[in-house]
Amino acid sequence: PRRMSVPAYELMFGKLPLRNLFEDYFDNAGTISSRIMLKPLEDPHVDLVANVSAAGDKASGTEVKGDALFRWQKYLYDPHTFVDVQVSTSEPMLKLRSCAYFPEYRLGAFGTIPLLMGNRLSSEDYAVLGVRYGSENLSIGASFVPLPESAEVPYGAWLVGRKGSLCAGAQYKPLSGNKHPMPYTDPKNWNYAISYGVASTSPLSPSFNFSLELARNTQLIASFYQHLVVQRRIKNPFEDDQVVGITNYIDLGLELATG
Repeated sequence: PRRMSVPAYELMFGKLPLRNLFEDYFDNAGTISSRIMLKPLEDPHVDLVANVSAAGDKASGTEVKGDALFRWQKYLYDPHTFVDVQVSTSEPMLKLRSCAYFPEYRLGAFGTIPLLMGNRLSSEDYAVLGVRYGSENLSIGASFVPLPESAEVPYGAWLVGRKGSLCAGAQYKPLSGNKHPMPYTDPKNWNYAISYGVASTSPLSPSFNFSLELARNTQLIASFYQHLVVQRRIKNPFEDDQVVGITNYIDLGLELATG
């Protein structure tokens, strides 16, 4: 669902799934964490996902951290139009996010507004709005900080094109606190990438992506991500008769970067 509010540059070159693999699904040693998802049968338009983590022993502390995401989706089969609210105790925060997609025009709009936040250090901590256009072979978009005193116009932008299994793109992502009078001409505010792979729009379909990226004109990053799907027939006496198979998912990721 959050794909709509993430630049296509992050998706097409495997940056978002790698971030999920290396950060969201990584737990420090000595930590116990759990995740729960609630989706009421009475109203399938809403769901709640909560995460809770705590130290596994007294030597690691006794603090319990958690976050929760409440989401409302307008159409059952269109995850691109939704509103969600996220709350976190590890970093005291209450954030509202909304996305709308118009398939007849291939246009989308998104916005993120932190309602409560402990320390607002940058302009993006107040609000970020964006627009995007996407087709099977092209994606272009930009995000903005709707503050009169903000000089970050736009806050970010991207252009990505695909031809078969090849994909190339550029991303404008200015450094925080950049005081360059012409930020568009500063090569450190740009990222460029090329990739080869097989994309998938469903978790049930396998996919892979190999990317090369030049980040901020100083760092070369090579990454590989593969999503494997293994299905096999089973006979489980504890399941209903119509349950005749099981599906396993395996995600592999590798990233190498110069200093």
